[in-house]
Amino acid sequence: MIDPHTGKLPPFAFHLLGLMMLALGWELLARNFSGLVVAGPAETLTALLRLFKNKTFLTMHLGPTLERIGLALCFGIGSGALLGVLAGFVEPLRLMLAPARWILTSIPGVIIVVVFMLWFGMGTTMVVCITATMVAPIVYVNVADGMMAVDKSLLEMARVYRLPLHMRLARIYAMALAGPLLSGAVIATGNGIRLVVLAEMLGANEGIGHALAISRTNLQTDELYALTLLAMLVIGGVEVALLRPARNAVQRRRA
Repeated sequence: MIDPHTGKLPPFAFHLLGLMMLALGWELLARNFSGLVVAGPAETLTALLRLFKNKTFLTMHLGPTLERIGLALCFGIGSGALLGVLAGFVEPLRLMLAPARWILTSIPGVIIVVVFMLWFGMGTTMVVCITATMVAPIVYVNVADGMMAVDKSLLEMARVYRLPLHMRLARIYAMALAGPLLSGAVIATGNGIRLVVLAEMLGANEGIGHALAISRTNLQTDELYALTLLAMLVIGGVEVALLRPARNAVQRRRA
């Protein structure tokens, strides 16, 4: 049974409580294991600050990673959304894309990385292509399902009243697709950033993933944890700065 008193606390308080519990568990693990295995929160934050003060890291690793994330998400989300809309309008196209969608969503990411390394070599092109290819099906599925769920009665009403195409797209399809598109974008952003880091670790000479590989080789556990925390901060930053405001704007428009 839910305690009625918990309902008086804002959601942020529960988020903060969960974060504090995670930090406490992390600290307990660090005290019971060697520093080579688990770096404590204090050591990790110190290493993170050290990375932010290192101009070489910022220009050689953080900058290229952010650039790749931006390019990959633009291409992946854009192509997935476009194909999803087209598949919603053209049924044969949706059926033709089904096998490709199934292959891309079922094949392990590491296999895609290895194959694309053979095709594109090492570097930014390979990382962006891998991430965009793996992100696009996530958005495509959400948008295509959203197109299938558009209210048929609204479409019939628009046809009866001869509503122009641009108004149908703006008033009916855009409002119906905003939710699924943003949900897909949130999932795609998290997966995309993980893929960028993985691809950089396996096949790039710069970026956060490459820095992670160097830290692992040199047994710099505090820096390894700091880079992991940095990747999580990037994911959170994109969601808070871009996706959450967009979701709130859609909800306000619907209200």
